[in-house]
Amino acid sequence: MKFKFPLQKVLEHRKVVENIAQKDFQDAVAVLNEYQTKLDKMRQDILDAQARAGSLLQAGGAQGPALVQIHEFLKGHKIRIQQQEQNIHEIEKIVEAKREILRQAALDYKIMEKTRENQFEEYKAERKIQDQKEMDEQAILRFKGMKES
Repeated sequence: MKFKFPLQKVLEHRKVVENIAQKDFQDAVAVLNEYQTKLDKMRQDILDAQARAGSLLQAGGAQGPALVQIHEFLKGHKIRIQQQEQNIHEIEKIVEAKREILRQAALDYKIMEKTRENQFEEYKAERKIQDQKEMDEQAILRFKGMKES
């Protein structure tokens, strides 16, 4: 007789739920990384603009309009950076929620998998006992057959 886990469908369902949770988590992390990369680029743009302003100041002369333009860019860009940081903070909350969902799904699957393993071990032990009884019975029958001959 072959081992058949009575809750196999539940085990498979929990594995599917875990896989879906894993994909959702990975998608959320990818979005977070994308937002973080965009923020890093925005910060680099500020450094570049400040470097341009510094080089214009070093050059001297009538650089007023260019410096005003850089100053306006920096003001606006700092506001965009604050908005991006706020977006990142919100995405981090989503990632944490997805991580918790994934952790719970993985835990549920592991519990069911452990139950399956325990039942399989019980099955093997019962099977071993049953096989031993059958071998003992066969040995007794052989011994009786030899005795009667």
